[in-house]
Amino acid sequence: MATTPENASASSMGDWALADLVRKFFTDMKAALAEKSGWGRAAHVFWLLGPFILLIERSPADLWLSLLALVFLGRSVARKDFSWLKVFWVRAVLVFWAVTLVSALASADPSYALGEALIWIRFPLFAMATVFWLAQDKRLLYAMLISTGLGMVAMCGILTAELIIVGQQHGRLSWPYGDLVPGNYLAKVGLPAFSIMVALAVSVRGRLAALLGTVGLATMVLSIMTGERVNFIIRACGGMLAGLVWRPKLGRYIILVLIEVAAVVLLFKSKPDVAERFIGTFIEHLPTGSHSPYYNTMKPGFLAFDSAPVLGIGTGNFRNMCADLVAGQPLLECHPHPHNFYIQLLGENGIIGLIAGTVMMWSIIATCFIAGRRNKANVVAATAFVVPLGLFWPIASTADFFGQWNNIFMWSALALALAATTLKSDRN
Repeated sequence: MATTPENASASSMGDWALADLVRKFFTDMKAALAEKSGWGRAAHVFWLLGPFILLIERSPADLWLSLLALVFLGRSVARKDFSWLKVFWVRAVLVFWAVTLVSALASADPSYALGEALIWIRFPLFAMATVFWLAQDKRLLYAMLISTGLGMVAMCGILTAELIIVGQQHGRLSWPYGDLVPGNYLAKVGLPAFSIMVALAVSVRGRLAALLGTVGLATMVLSIMTGERVNFIIRACGGMLAGLVWRPKLGRYIILVLIEVAAVVLLFKSKPDVAERFIGTFIEHLPTGSHSPYYNTMKPGFLAFDSAPVLGIGTGNFRNMCADLVAGQPLLECHPHPHNFYIQLLGENGIIGLIAGTVMMWSIIATCFIAGRRNKANVVAATAFVVPLGLFWPIASTADFFGQWNNIFMWSALALALAATTLKSDRN
C-alpha cells in the first residue's frame, strides 16, 4: 500500500511536501466543521480564530476566552451533562478555587479579594471547554494546533517588523500590544505548537524536518530579541525536552541544539547589550540575597505569609497591602505580585492555598504526562506534558497568578495540552 499523509510514519512523514500535509489538515478541518450544527460550527470557528484574536489586545482576547467558557457552562446545564466534574484535575481546580474564595472572605479587604477570586475561574473553565467540548474531535484539535503555530509565525513577523522599523527600546520589544509581553505570547500561547515542531524536526526526515527546524530557530532568535529572559528559558528548555521524548534521532538532535547555540552565540556577539541582559544581568539578579531586585520583590510574599499563615492576606490583595508589609525595610520592593506562583499563593492564600494550588498545578502536569506515556506514538500527546511543566516550574520568576494577560496566555496553552490527553492511541 502506498504511503500517504494519512498513514505516514515518523520516518516517512518528512518526504511529503508541506502543501500535502496542510491540504490534508484543512480538508479534515472542513469535514469536522461540516458535521457540526449551525451554532456549534460557529463556536468552533470562533475558537479556531483564538490565536489571532490573542494578537490584538487583552480585552478582545479575554472576551474570546470568557465567551467560550460561559457557552460551555450553559451547554452543560442545557444538556444536564456534568460528567467532566468527575475528572481529577477538574476537581483539583474547583477545590483550589474554593480555597481562594474562603481566603478572600477572611481577608482584611474581602470585597476586592472576592472579586479577584470569583472571576479567575473563567480561565480554567475555558480549558475545560476545550478539553470536553471544543477539541473532542482530534481533527479540530490538530487544526487548533496549526492555528496556534500560524499565530506564532505571525507574531514573529510582527516582531521582525518592529526590529526593522523602530528597533529594541531599552532591550525590549512591545509590538503588537504596546506592552512588554510579546515574548509571553511566544512562550505560552505558542508552546504546544513549538514543542511539537521541535519533536518533529528531530524525528522525521526530509523537507518537513528542515522547515520545522528553521522556523523553530527563527522563533528562538526573536524570543531573545523580546528581552524576556524567563520566557526564553521556558521555550529553550521546553523545546529541548520535547525533542527528547518523541522518537529523537540523536545525531539530528545534537545538530539542532548546536545550531541553536551557535545562532544565540552569534547574536550575543553582534549585540553585546542583549548578551549582557541575558547573561550578566540575569546572573546578577538571581534571588540569592538583598543585592537582587528579584529577592527584594519576592521576600514581601513571605512577609504576607507571616502575617496570615493559614489562609493568607486574600486573593489579589498583595498589590494593595505590600506597602504596609514592607514598612521599615527600605530595600524591599512592592510590585502587584511577588513574581513567583508558589510564593504568591503562600502569601495571598496561605499554606492551605499553597497546598491546594500545588495539587492543582501538578495534577495537570501528571494528567498530561500519564496520557503521553500511554500514547507514546502520537507526538501531540507525548509532548503535551512539556507545556504545564514549563509553565508551572516552581523556581521560575512568573507573572501574576491571578492576572488577566498571564492567564489568557497560559490557559490557552494548558487547554491544548490537556486536550491532547483525550486522544486515542494511534500512530497517525
